[in-house]
Amino acid sequence: MKFIQIADVHLGVKPDAGKPWSERRAEDIWSSFAGVVRLAAKEEADLLLIAGDLFHRQPLKRELKEVAALFGELKNTQIVLAAGNHDYMHPKSYYRSFVWPEHVHFIAGEDLEPVYLSSLDVTVWGSSYWGPEDKRHIYQTGKLDGRGLQILLGHGGDEKHHPFTLTELQEAGYDYAAFGHIHIPQKLKDHKVIMSGSLEPTDCNDFGPHGYWMGELYKDSCQVQFYPVKNCEYVKTTVEITPDMGQRQMIEAAREQLSAREAFQISHLILSGRRDADMEVPVEELQQLPRVVKVLDMTGADYCFEKLKEDYSGTLLAAFIEYMEGVSDQRLKEDALYYGVQAMFEAMNE
Repeated sequence: MKFIQIADVHLGVKPDAGKPWSERRAEDIWSSFAGVVRLAAKEEADLLLIAGDLFHRQPLKRELKEVAALFGELKNTQIVLAAGNHDYMHPKSYYRSFVWPEHVHFIAGEDLEPVYLSSLDVTVWGSSYWGPEDKRHIYQTGKLDGRGLQILLGHGGDEKHHPFTLTELQEAGYDYAAFGHIHIPQKLKDHKVIMSGSLEPTDCNDFGPHGYWMGELYKDSCQVQFYPVKNCEYVKTTVEITPDMGQRQMIEAAREQLSAREAFQISHLILSGRRDADMEVPVEELQQLPRVVKVLDMTGADYCFEKLKEDYSGTLLAAFIEYMEGVSDQRLKEDALYYGVQAMFEAMNE
């Protein structure tokens, strides 16, 4: 049986609000979801699993119709999905009354329940969230009694959202477990328990690749592989600053590092190294560079400690410098001098 697994699509989210690419990112997430649905048709997948948080918030009726129209393109694929902690079963949720196509199985119950897919001889166990949190250990069931292959469609993994252990899943007897909630894709147990990760990053702190999983599941074996979607990836781009640099040179150095990135990558720009003590990092200008979402100044001032001792003779600052100069560990001495002096100057300016 061939399957595709996704989670945490978060349709309706608008990442990086205020940035020029925010609206495009929102559209890209819809496009990526549509792309996976059409891939399922192309690959002739038997089963599409969506492990919660298809939407970022309560879905609109027209959005559910849009999704159902996409699902309608999959004539030979069974689809199983459930609500996560973002698009949970609110009392007024359109999930409660929406009528899905026959091959789409929405698990609405708050407690774990089975969906038997007779054409595949597969039982999918799952549940929906009925609120933004659910601390119950609902996967702590002991051995489950289901027909055919046993699959868990889960959403959680932290203390406030359906916590679980691998031992609990093993005791239940699942052949495979597809999870959502944690946005980092990862194999929790090789080819047996997979945390989907988000289809695309939905927050600028969702670093690294995101995408979907595709595999083949049989009674005695499973092979599953991760496939990245490259519409957007948040990365850390480091720029080394030296004391001889002016602000324009800092900006040019940043441009050069950014030019080496792929067009789909958006950077957290991290400035490190030493700058002239009288030179400020042009943070505002750097934030205006293309595909930069954040700027983090990690530079330290390049102080002339001999001159500082003369200028601040008889003060705690001079005494600190003299004391640290007697430290034998060169790396420790250098770091302590720079950070210590910088902290003292910051305290003086408060």
